[in-house]
Amino acid sequence: MAQVVSTQEREFSPLSPTKKVLLNQEGLRSILFCLKEGQRIPLHTSPYRVITLVLSGRGMFFLGSEENSVELKEGDYVFYERQEPHGFYALEDMVVLAFVF
Repeated sequence: MAQVVSTQEREFSPLSPTKKVLLNQEGLRSILFCLKEGQRIPLHTSPYRVITLVLSGRGMFFLGSEENSVELKEGDYVFYERQEPHGFYALEDMVVLAFVF
């Protein structure tokens, strides 16, 4: 079944990043993150593979550690293997769609 992520799905909070599960089916989840400038998703691991796609804005994406990061902008993505530490930090208001599989 097709799924559209509309601008109405994007909700920001001045207090902390927002997280909304859009799809939760066996073998695949999609999660929408909305971060105001300066907010972060801390470094963490997952037992699954993860692809993060920047829908708008730009930020620093951690690759194994916070010291090893890359700046991504709208349309860019990064792929993480299982148990690979990852997280991100918003350099400006940013919307990220994560695929967990």
